[in-house]
Amino acid sequence: MSADQDVGGPRGAGGRPLPEHALVGLRDAFAAEVADRLPRLLALRPDASGDEVAQALRDAHTLGSSAVVLGEPAASRVARAIERDLSSGRVGTVQKQVRELAALLSAWTV
Repeated sequence: MSADQDVGGPRGAGGRPLPEHALVGLRDAFAAEVADRLPRLLALRPDASGDEVAQALRDAHTLGSSAVVLGEPAASRVARAIERDLSSGRVGTVQKQVRELAALLSAWTV
């Protein structure tokens, strides 16, 4: 199973669903990641510097990884597409994808 497939929500060791108290912490941490990382992605300009692109790559990667763990496979797929485009030097092509990611993650923003 690939990393961006829905695995039915967060799982612990042995593939068992995580208990609710553990999910609360994961959800809070993901909401904080979205609040921190998504605005930077939204602000990314087509003429971004190398450091800005490197940060955007980290942001897209982290959001993609965390989204799939928390049962947001569509957001994970979009974040992975952003990551691929940034890795390929296509910085100017990601704005539409970033807006799509923002819409998919809107429930996680305060």
